[in-house]
Amino acid sequence: MSALAEPDPRRADPEFWSALFGCDAPVEIEIGSGNGAFLLARAGTMPDRNLLGIERAPGKARRLAARVARLGVAQVRTLQADATYVLTLVPSASVAAYHVYFPDPWPKRRHEPRRLFSPRFVAALARTLVGRGELYVATDVAGYMATIRALVLTQGTFTEVEPGDDHPGLETGFARKYRAEGRILHLARFVRRPLAPYAIGQPPLAAAVKIKSS
Repeated sequence: MSALAEPDPRRADPEFWSALFGCDAPVEIEIGSGNGAFLLARAGTMPDRNLLGIERAPGKARRLAARVARLGVAQVRTLQADATYVLTLVPSASVAAYHVYFPDPWPKRRHEPRRLFSPRFVAALARTLVGRGELYVATDVAGYMATIRALVLTQGTFTEVEPGDDHPGLETGFARKYRAEGRILHLARFVRRPLAPYAIGQPPLAAAVKIKSS
């Protein structure tokens, strides 16, 4: 994680994350946490970060929450929810990094609308990241990475940088499995450009919304 990430004092509801985690440490979000392999490894290597894992599948989310509770990892929280919806509730300029590893590529053309990455999703990432915040992506599908790269760079607020040999996506269970099988992994790292000096837009009000967390 870049040490240059700049939190923004103008962000909406600065107590949003401290209410969830109990402190003001920078927040990183993993979308599609599965069994929590990356989330827990990240907690061990980045103890000064708060980590939120979002998993849509109810069964996986329950097992993940139970695992986190059993291990007593203080700076990790989990949600069973659709990430595209959760991002509408996240305050602007409040997330230090997003991790999206091996999202379902939905290879059939008729299923493309089900893909996680879309112009709207990328815009939500850009809105919620702090200036110089980072987006890490990994997939084993070359065509999907090409689509992701085009969507992110077309959005206009991201710059792509070298993923590096220490790309955090290599810590996932899928990455270890696919590398053992000899598959080629496609890694990307994008940095959000510094925030513009004008006011940041507010996300939709969510006072009445309840999301199950652990």
